[in-house]
Amino acid sequence: MSSSAEEPNPLEGRGERQPTPPPGQPVLRIRGVNHYFGTGDTRTQVLFDNTLEVMPGELVIMSGPSGSGKTTILTLIGGLRTLQEGEIEVWDADLGDYRNLKGVPEPELVHVRRLIGFIFQRHNLFDSLTAVQNIRMAQRLKDTGATDLDADARDVLTYLLLGEKDLEGRAQKSRFDYKPAKLSGGQRQRVAIARALINRPKLVLADEPTAALDANSGLAVVTLVQELARQRSEEHLSKLVRPPAEAGENGRLGAWQIPLLKKIATEHGTTSLIVTHDARIMNLADRIVHMERGRIESNVVVAERLFVREGLRQSSAFAAVLPEEQEKIADSVLIGVHPNDPVRPDQIAAKPDCVEVYESGLVIVRQGDAVNADSKFYLIRRGTVEVLREVDGATQKLAELSAGRYFGEVALLMDQPRNATIRALTRVEVYTVNRTTFDKFRSVSRPFIERVLANFRAGDGTPRT
Repeated sequence: MSSSAEEPNPLEGRGERQPTPPPGQPVLRIRGVNHYFGTGDTRTQVLFDNTLEVMPGELVIMSGPSGSGKTTILTLIGGLRTLQEGEIEVWDADLGDYRNLKGVPEPELVHVRRLIGFIFQRHNLFDSLTAVQNIRMAQRLKDTGATDLDADARDVLTYLLLGEKDLEGRAQKSRFDYKPAKLSGGQRQRVAIARALINRPKLVLADEPTAALDANSGLAVVTLVQELARQRSEEHLSKLVRPPAEAGENGRLGAWQIPLLKKIATEHGTTSLIVTHDARIMNLADRIVHMERGRIESNVVVAERLFVREGLRQSSAFAAVLPEEQEKIADSVLIGVHPNDPVRPDQIAAKPDCVEVYESGLVIVRQGDAVNADSKFYLIRRGTVEVLREVDGATQKLAELSAGRYFGEVALLMDQPRNATIRALTRVEVYTVNRTTFDKFRSVSRPFIERVLANFRAGDGTPRT
């Protein structure tokens, strides 16, 4: 946003600029967003109390049927529609703080739009401008530090297979000087993508960006978005350079594209929120948000889902349960936070029945405690606990358990008091499965459980807590 004597500069007096949000804080925060179309008797609600946080560097996929509100949310985040109810906050590195989009004047919305790379479902190119000129229009909005803006634009177009090399590295006629009317639908979309990404924005909003692209172009786009999010290893990228027979519908990269990709993506930390039905992108998501009838129905961090599912599979209580039932149990305790990241107090408060936190030295379960309706199964999310047992008045340390390990299942299975004490050695976060859920699946897998319990009894007669 420009400033003048008549127009105060919103960046002044706000302290030292911070390029990223404080640790553990999102780059995008949506709270209680409602939206309506029309007025009077024709007024119709299309978004209902939507809340979402997106963390720096995440590739977020938003899925859902047509008309579920996905595009409406994108346009609200980008300041293309007026926010009616609720809050949307976007991190502004220039400001070193969040910008709340509720009730902000148009000049501030213009600044917000400059922070974001938009990839529209329709390309929205200027028909009178060439491919390079369309990209140069975006470059004028922000000083990226590039010394040769034309060369920067050509590099991105070349990487997206619109330059002087085809996928095999053979010479082809470039599309640098082509106007939209002379480009195919997929080529126009690639120019629009290049325009959106040329300034290396920290937030990208995309509406079906690869719908008009072939597999190879689609892979190039997704790989660039990923590289802008976080640096990929040479080994990872080399696996994308493969013969046509191995690529199939997933597409492939040319060997010459890899160094050009590295040249383009010199900055990292970009967050992308992508509306798509493209399975090629879905499989690469860090977070999947699903919408139905104007509501966010699920918000899944993929790494968290895998972590919890794997933890449950290790337990005898859930090992014999059908995979789809294991998935339901796992999804019921997810909190939408990557397992590498600590949970914040507000996230715990939002899902108090899913996760608990114990400081070092606190007892989580105690030997001799009766099993009742409030008893739980525990999966360690972060931290380390010790397993202690009192024998003839002496305390024995049996084991230490860390992230991904579980405890508390045997006492629930046998409906007997806890036979060991579990104490936090560090700050510990645990997922919890309540007794009702546990008993439901205990009955489903009873034959398997009885065999497991027989093995426990055949040992020292004192199964784990």
